[in-house]
Amino acid sequence: MFSVEKYVEEVRFNLEKKSKELIESFRGLENAKFPKETAVLVAWSSFSLDDVSLFLEANEDMFDSVHPVEGSDYTFSVTLLTNFALYDEYSKNFNKKEEEMFNEFYSDNGLEGITIKEYGNWVKKCFDQAKITLDIPIYFRILDEEDALNLVTGEWEDQMEIEL
Repeated sequence: MFSVEKYVEEVRFNLEKKSKELIESFRGLENAKFPKETAVLVAWSSFSLDDVSLFLEANEDMFDSVHPVEGSDYTFSVTLLTNFALYDEYSKNFNKKEEEMFNEFYSDNGLEGITIKEYGNWVKKCFDQAKITLDIPIYFRILDEEDALNLVTGEWEDQMEIEL
C-alpha cells in the first residue's frame, strides 16, 4: 500500500511547487538590513508533514535571536514560506486502519529523517538558485533537531559545535 519511493516522490513534488516562492524570499534577503549584532541567519521550521512554514531569524548565536533595532528592516523574524504540506495524509482520506498502517510505515522506514534531509536539500537548492551573497553565515534547521544545514557549504553540522 505504501512505498518509500512514492512517499519521497510526493514530498519532492510538494516542495518543488514552492521553489519559486522560496527563491524569491531568499533574494529579498540580499538587500535586507539586519541589526549589527547579527552573527548568523537561521532559516527554521518546526517539523510537520501537513502544515509547514519556514521563517528566518537574525541571531547572535545558533540559539538566541537579536532584538530589532530602530531603522532596521528586521523585526523579529522574516517569513520565507507559510502553510504548505510536505505530505498531506489528510487529503488521502485514510480510515483509522489505514492511518495506523501509514504511521507504522512512516516509523518503520525512518521517514522523519528522510523527510528532513529532503527538506534541507531543497532549501539548499533554492538558496543556491537565488544566487545571493550574504556577509553573514546562514543555516537551515528544524526545531528540536541537533543538526543544522550550512546553506553555503551544504554540510549538516551539530549546532552545539558551530563556531561563529
